[in-house]
Amino acid sequence: MKKKQCKLGVLALLLFAEYGFAQSKDSLSKETSIKEVVVVAFGKQKKEEITGSVQSLKAKDLSNLQNGNILQGIGGKVAGVQVISSGQPGSQPTIRMRGIGSINASSDPLIVLDGIPYSGNLNSIAASDIESISFLEDASSNALYGSRGANGVIIVNTKRGKSKGVSIEADVKTGVNFRSIEDYSVYTSPQDYYTAYYNRARIGEIARLKQPGAVPSGPSPHDVGLSALTKLGYNVYNVPFNQLISKDGSFNSDAKLLYQDDWKKLLFRPALRREATVGINANGDQVKTYTSLNYLDDKGYLISSGFERFGIRSNVDYAITSKLKLTSALSYTYSKQDFGETGGFSNPFQFARNIAPFYPVFLRDNNYQRLYDSYGNALYDYGDGQGPNGATRSYAVFENPVGNLQKDKSQTVSNITNLNLGLNYEIIKGLDFTYNFGAYLENTRNLQFGNTAGGTSSSVGGTISQGSNFKYTLNHQQLLTYQKKLGNHSFNLLAGHELNKIKDDGFSGSKQQLLLPDSQSFDNAVKITDLSGSGYEYAVEGYFTRLLYNYDGKYFFNANIRRDGSSVFSPESRWGNFYGLGLAWNIAKEDFLKDNRIINALKLKASYGQQGNDNILLSGSSRDYYAYQDIYGINNFGDDKPVLSLKKQGNKDLKWETSKNLNAGFEISLLKNRISLNADYFERKVSDMIYALPLPPSNAGSYVKYGNIGDMTNRGVQANVNVDILRGDEFQWSFYANATHYKNKITRLPAEQRNTGLVSGLFILTEGGDRYTYFLKEFAGVNPENGDALWYRTTINPTTQKEERTVTSNYKEATDYNTGKSAIPKVYGGFGTDFSYKRFNLAVNFAYQFGGYGYDDIYRSLFHSDSYGSNYSTDLDKTWTPENPTAALPRVDLSATNQNGNSTLYLIKSDYISLQDVTLSYQLPDGFAQQAGLSGLKIYVTGNNLYLWSKRKGYDPRASLTGVSDAYRYSLLSSVSLGFKLNF
Repeated sequence: MKKKQCKLGVLALLLFAEYGFAQSKDSLSKETSIKEVVVVAFGKQKKEEITGSVQSLKAKDLSNLQNGNILQGIGGKVAGVQVISSGQPGSQPTIRMRGIGSINASSDPLIVLDGIPYSGNLNSIAASDIESISFLEDASSNALYGSRGANGVIIVNTKRGKSKGVSIEADVKTGVNFRSIEDYSVYTSPQDYYTAYYNRARIGEIARLKQPGAVPSGPSPHDVGLSALTKLGYNVYNVPFNQLISKDGSFNSDAKLLYQDDWKKLLFRPALRREATVGINANGDQVKTYTSLNYLDDKGYLISSGFERFGIRSNVDYAITSKLKLTSALSYTYSKQDFGETGGFSNPFQFARNIAPFYPVFLRDNNYQRLYDSYGNALYDYGDGQGPNGATRSYAVFENPVGNLQKDKSQTVSNITNLNLGLNYEIIKGLDFTYNFGAYLENTRNLQFGNTAGGTSSSVGGTISQGSNFKYTLNHQQLLTYQKKLGNHSFNLLAGHELNKIKDDGFSGSKQQLLLPDSQSFDNAVKITDLSGSGYEYAVEGYFTRLLYNYDGKYFFNANIRRDGSSVFSPESRWGNFYGLGLAWNIAKEDFLKDNRIINALKLKASYGQQGNDNILLSGSSRDYYAYQDIYGINNFGDDKPVLSLKKQGNKDLKWETSKNLNAGFEISLLKNRISLNADYFERKVSDMIYALPLPPSNAGSYVKYGNIGDMTNRGVQANVNVDILRGDEFQWSFYANATHYKNKITRLPAEQRNTGLVSGLFILTEGGDRYTYFLKEFAGVNPENGDALWYRTTINPTTQKEERTVTSNYKEATDYNTGKSAIPKVYGGFGTDFSYKRFNLAVNFAYQFGGYGYDDIYRSLFHSDSYGSNYSTDLDKTWTPENPTAALPRVDLSATNQNGNSTLYLIKSDYISLQDVTLSYQLPDGFAQQAGLSGLKIYVTGNNLYLWSKRKGYDPRASLTGVSDAYRYSLLSSVSLGFKLNF
């Protein structure tokens, strides 16, 4: 019976391969896959010729993304690629390809725009202008970029003129931005907060009295709790504090709420999003052009935040003669980015989460009526005693982000011009010379304005800080390419030279004491508090060559080598050699598979190579362009005499970080290309990692010095699968999924740290461990007698001289342990489906990760033990009280400040599934479009970042590469828009 079922299954498979569900679309055969062209380093290749790992997203994959920066929207779409984004419109995401490339140098991939390395932010390029994005992940693919390709390469190609004639495409959409996920669950009712605060004082008194010799702080714990309420300052009920709560803990039913303002509703609200693009193709026999205009007004859901962009692009291909061709890509972008993220108490995300729900937004008189200025504008309460009955806040005095964001300004305005020119001349048949020139010019103005009405800036009469920065990048490439075919042998030989120079100059100034309260002119302030300037120059030069060879379309080989010199390093160690080798075997073209009806394509591939990394990061993520030189600061200690102080000690022995990459995998297509699978094993060995060297105690933190101190590996597998489930005339249905798993391992540390490891924040670096292994005190539970938090400690038994593990309630005595738990997920990726019926299309995409751990520092902070009027998590009911002695969480009172110290208690699984984007579209009938004077009209609804399934409400694992929650980060936003795509 089993044999018969097996035979029937094989027969069904063969019938599916032969006929499918519908025959009309089966023309998508082997040739479709074979002839697909992919953008690679310094040119293009057929997909079948690629020996490494290159993945691409086409214009159709990008057209529905609603992001000011296109890279923000690619999460889950490309195997091996992680995307960490902020909700701030237009922000640059963090991208990681195949693991962690460095500890103290950058792990960011290189961006290449239209063949030229790009030093700007991709928020200057509209998604509608992009033809394709290629992700080069292995050495044979990206080694030609030498010193900048160690962490992968992302090649962005913009659209160019195509078919002959004139065609116009316009895309207009309008929608709304809103907060992607709900924030942490905190108290929203003044009654609940007052009760919780009362109980913190009452419970603390009960626990304190359990200590030997303790003297009561008041007549009873109940009275201590009521007395503590007065520290909060503001009473929003019509009865005094000492009558709000009875001895049994119940709230006074006669208490009437006098007022309440909702901070979150005033800070966060749905905001309008508008985008319009026009692309014009005008093509003749010799000239092909693509011209576009785009406008984006992307307001953030945080008031006064957003991103606005206007751009124009002109791409021209001009065949001057049959041998001489000229290409150009010229673009100009104006953008304005208004920020909402700030540090300290004034950060609106931190403030709205932590401010107690009874503190008012608006200023009120003693009768609790709102106050207005002479122009009818509402006045804001800064908690400084101007409110009802002279009350002051016990939390964040002088701050009010609702008021500040109405009057303050944090803004960056950029003017960016990018020009790429290319000249190609065919010297003889098969031999071409190409000269490419790229120029990137960026002028940026930064403004920070602090108002005179309230907030910390008002104490100095208002503040203005302005900065101006001019940056340019020049890139020269000379390429000589020779192609030759001899029978079944095909050769492509490239030799080239590249020079890339960057120069950056800027200055900034700060002043105080404004004359006019609303004028943001720098001359409006009179007291100069800072005036400074800075700049840098950087150059990298490379010589390279590449050989591509294939025999009969079956066997492929490539080899490339590049020698780079970087101005970052000293002349003695400036130059590095980088290379890549690749092999591929197209098995499907062998005779034994040539006519196979199930296997349409099958390729084995392997590559190996080495790249470098000169992108060394200083504190604050700024780049060190002078790694081998001492850097001094010039100080004025009050006597107006310049004094030099060493900020960073140079190291002439510092050399390249190098990354040796191995890639091996296969690609297979089955059943007339209905099913395609691409799988790779990869290994990245990073050696001579750059890190801050241990310095003598006499240094006392006054300067740093970097050296090559360690090695690290990333080993993993990645795979993606695409399935065409239906291919009918009216029905088409496809599905895709990808997954990446890797392990990071530190293989060498300096001898001084080999036994102890290097502690970096919440993490420890040890030989055999990974970059993001948590190093924390281990939570041991709760003392049921008094609610004390307990932690483990390891001591040496004086008798046995052996280690013993005991429990302590003294946080300082607790031992920090290597937890063995990492922020790196076991697997991450994405999946999605695309379904079409007649003129309707539905596309749905998801992203996910599983198996890692996060550290929820925000959640931890919501169990604070202090007397400030900041909010608590609603999980406070899960903490120890005399009535709940078996609670899983320790006591929270007003004085035991270490109860919620960093420990394993706040580790959390960082698993998630995210609904990334959904698009539903309808292509109107041609006749209807033609009546409107159009050649095509599509109506669509699209949404991004629509839902998140994760472990805890408020915790968003997508927002942090390290898994550590950030109280000040702009939470991700969601967008939903209605759009119209018109073709003329």
